[in-house]
Amino acid sequence: MSYSWVGSRYMFLDEISVSEQKGIHIGRYGGHTLSGANKNEDGLMIIQSETGHWKLAVLMDAHQSADSATLVIDYLLSQQEELDRVLNSSDTFQRLDHYFSGLFAGRDFREACQNVEGETACLILYQRDQYLWWFSVGDCTAYLLHPQLAEWDQYMLNQRQFYEWIGRVNTFDQPVPCYSSGRRELRSGRNVIVMLTDGVLDGAEGYYNSPAHLYEALYNDNSMSHNLHHILSRLHTHQAYDSATLICWEVDNPHGAAIPSDMK
Repeated sequence: MSYSWVGSRYMFLDEISVSEQKGIHIGRYGGHTLSGANKNEDGLMIIQSETGHWKLAVLMDAHQSADSATLVIDYLLSQQEELDRVLNSSDTFQRLDHYFSGLFAGRDFREACQNVEGETACLILYQRDQYLWWFSVGDCTAYLLHPQLAEWDQYMLNQRQFYEWIGRVNTFDQPVPCYSSGRRELRSGRNVIVMLTDGVLDGAEGYYNSPAHLYEALYNDNSMSHNLHHILSRLHTHQAYDSATLICWEVDNPHGAAIPSDMK
């Protein structure tokens, strides 16, 4: 099952959209026209197994145009047969870094990037059972929300990186491509996984730039749809200029998670 969208197809200007794709919740807001918003350059793609055994989400925040986000989506969809084999393999977590870095470093893709207007940040997150993997170019951010982590002020999976992109200016054209990737074990019980573009962080006077505020907004007893609508409503009330997109889902992990040996 796959789903994709780019802001050039529908911009959500002055409009809050909250939807669900088989357990994955999507929140979109194109910005307030009274603040000058007139386009939406975000994009996303979701692929998940029929059984829900694994989920792959791709989130992008382009600038100058949505061309680069569209290119990434179209290219990944054109590779979906091979991508599905990787995502369904028994050693997926050992293969993902090599697969995606090789995909984006390929000559055909890099040549196609030179024919688009602008460039995009790109964040990819794969969840399978009690593990997460992410691959990040640029300034989209991902979070793993859980009370045990929040107790230590640990929320973010990656860090915003400025001056990294895929597109006309392309990190994969450099002698040493610059990106970040990592893996994380889910904690036992309820985990909330979040991906967002910087319009969420920079709007509403930077309220959600605090990971603790984002945790309070998303890890509570309300439905995920309610929480996403609340976040986007705050952006709209403050007449946020930039487009904002969130992808969220919950995982109830029945497995034990690593703890120090003196706490067992």
